[in-house]
Amino acid sequence: MLLLYVHAWFMCTGSLLILMGFAVVRFMKRKTWWLKFHKLLAIPGASCAVLGFCAVVLDIALAGGQHLRTPHSHIGIAAVILLIAVPVLGFMQFRFIQHVRAIKGLHIWSGRTALILMLANILIGLSMIGML
Repeated sequence: MLLLYVHAWFMCTGSLLILMGFAVVRFMKRKTWWLKFHKLLAIPGASCAVLGFCAVVLDIALAGGQHLRTPHSHIGIAAVILLIAVPVLGFMQFRFIQHVRAIKGLHIWSGRTALILMLANILIGLSMIGML
């Protein structure tokens, strides 16, 4: 049961940090420091979400439960895959300058999709435990 709370805490913290990272890009892009601040928020946010994912996988494994049996888990795994891909794409756009437009577009849309999936999945998770 403790790991379920750890899962919820890491996922909510990760979502909040990623949402703040998105807000920095959306509203502070004219500032010189926006990219550093975006990375400072988004990378720990994605890391928290991955840790939250690991906590729930461990909780289910220790309880002898079955993985991937609810829409919440399917959406969650899609979000985590995107949350791993988004920072990789973000760094790749600076490494592979000749493909910057394509990589940047993938980075932006993968990040937006991951954020939407995370926020929707929080609502689904809260509904599953009876809080909504």
